[in-house]
Amino acid sequence: MRVAVIGGGIAGAELIRVAAPCPLQFTLIEPKKQVEMQALYPEYLGGVARLQDLAAPLKPFCEKVGAVHVQERALRLEGSTVICEKSQVDFDYAVVATGAAQNYFGIKGVENTFSINTLEETKKARRYVEDNYPERIMIMGSGLTGVEAASILAESMDASIYIIEARERVLPQFSPQTSDLVEKALSKKGVNILTSTQVAEVKKDCIIFTDGSSLDCDMAIWTAGIKPTPFIQSLDLPKKNGWILVDDHLNAQGNVFAMGDCAWVEIDGRLATKTGLEAERQASYLARHFRNMIKGRTFEKYSVRASTDSQVALISLGADCAVGVVGKTCIGVPTRLIYSLKSWIDKSFIKRFK
Repeated sequence: MRVAVIGGGIAGAELIRVAAPCPLQFTLIEPKKQVEMQALYPEYLGGVARLQDLAAPLKPFCEKVGAVHVQERALRLEGSTVICEKSQVDFDYAVVATGAAQNYFGIKGVENTFSINTLEETKKARRYVEDNYPERIMIMGSGLTGVEAASILAESMDASIYIIEARERVLPQFSPQTSDLVEKALSKKGVNILTSTQVAEVKKDCIIFTDGSSLDCDMAIWTAGIKPTPFIQSLDLPKKNGWILVDDHLNAQGNVFAMGDCAWVEIDGRLATKTGLEAERQASYLARHFRNMIKGRTFEKYSVRASTDSQVALISLGADCAVGVVGKTCIGVPTRLIYSLKSWIDKSFIKRFK
């Protein structure tokens, strides 16, 4: 049985790793040479994590597990064929796991911002920090990436760090208790937090807000939101809010499945978060699902672990503090314990592919 996996991020690579060895013929379609751990980008930006901690080459990994790596960009699906830039990949089943794109919401001047959404963009941002020693850094967006980046930069640099959030509190997708705990921890590190503040334009040396006020800055980092990639938008599959809509077994339509950030996974009223935790769990689920299909067995539906109304996360707030979150329960630990645990988990993920 031929399975084409489109996307070699956390979900795509983990699916192949968990499924192997088995009588499935996997083809991984991914233009990058490596699988990357996005959760460690803030640590790399702050000069804590090393490049070798962030990525693992895909070619030797695929060879080890008997898969084929097609290092091309997938362009479209035609029947049971993936049309790539230079080749075509026929499949019995396809799994779409292409992640998401950065959403700039049409803000003017976003070309003047740095991003830590990909490894290459994060490396560019890190080089700028090393070469220019910016004294005023604006981080737009206060999701997990934004607050972790602000914390590590405040800890590792002699600079004024600002978080700019359009909504009324940081980490708006989490419970108010979590937001309050994280905001207090950030404030103790000297991070300036501006909530209910909307950006109108980003210039090279300042941020202009919708109320007409502005703040000077030496570096602007955009972490405020994601959207479906052009590839996802082009697919003739059921969608919800632009994301691929899947059923209880992560099936989108016919012989096409979807998982990770590109998928809208809502089961029993619980909407899965677009996080590494859910991407890994969905990948493991589909690996087991395909194994059962080979054996002619039925398989239980997927169970969402981290949902939008019951978050599960380990939030790094520098080397001396972290917050553990399960639903509305959050625990702040002002020691290296949770931070070290999260760092170990993130780095261990990449080691699986080496």
